[in-house]
Amino acid sequence: MGPLGECRRALFFARFQARRERKLAELDGRRRMPFDLDRYAAGLQTRAVGQRVEYREQTGSTMDDARAVLDGEPGTAPGFACIAGEQLTGRGRLNRHWVSAPGVGLYVTYYLRPSVVANAPLISLAAALAVAEAAEAGCGATPVFKWPNDVMHEGRKLCGILAEARSSGDRLDVFLGIGVNVRPNPNHPPEVASIAVSLEEIAGTAPAIEELAAALSNALEVRVAQVDAEPERLLADWRARLSTLGRRVGINTVTGTLEGVAVGLGGRGELVIELDDGTRREIASGDVVAPGVAATAGSSD
Repeated sequence: MGPLGECRRALFFARFQARRERKLAELDGRRRMPFDLDRYAAGLQTRAVGQRVEYREQTGSTMDDARAVLDGEPGTAPGFACIAGEQLTGRGRLNRHWVSAPGVGLYVTYYLRPSVVANAPLISLAAALAVAEAAEAGCGATPVFKWPNDVMHEGRKLCGILAEARSSGDRLDVFLGIGVNVRPNPNHPPEVASIAVSLEEIAGTAPAIEELAAALSNALEVRVAQVDAEPERLLADWRARLSTLGRRVGINTVTGTLEGVAVGLGGRGELVIELDDGTRREIASGDVVAPGVAATAGSSD
């Protein structure tokens, strides 16, 4: 079977699974956000990313779903996506809980396989750019980025991104989780509602989940190709939206908190900060916070 046949087979399987999930939801009285795979397919313009979709009305985590698909089908080609209407155990960076209520967000994990393994850290940057471009196409929003990978609007968080990787022989499997706030969640506690924002709040209307997912897949395929072929261009485009540079910041890392001025980026998105004594440190992972603010536990990512 050729690539086109595989894509048609995958979409047929996804539609079958979605119909089965909806029927089960009706039988047990649950109300979940439907996902119209025909509407999604109508907007999809990719060759690989998002061509195969595994959809569930409710799941533990799309990240775990994607791992299970690959474990069950080790030869599966990269690009497939696991989407859910609700996640019960969604997670963000540092194993923080990601609130994933039904009907208010897009929750998706893509399976990717970079050819240039050393450039794998750039996949999170590619995801941020893809989310921003999908948001612009869908409702005219113009997000910016907060290092390392938060997609923001006027100081509030629109999207969370989590990339997990594992080695398999001589290849690297990457599971890219993305959670976009599409509508406001009326059940958010005040401390979360004050720092989160949705596309509906930004634009006055929310795009259809299926159309947003298709736009995200389209943009992601272009940006992921740059991870291997044009990493400098990818980094430059990401930097152009990065609001962290030039500011005095605190950085919470696993080894402690640093303070200084964010003065630049490393070749794979590391943040370069200049400390008060004039020395510079390159930080590969951590959380940017206001100066003088230490790490806090139990926050949503």
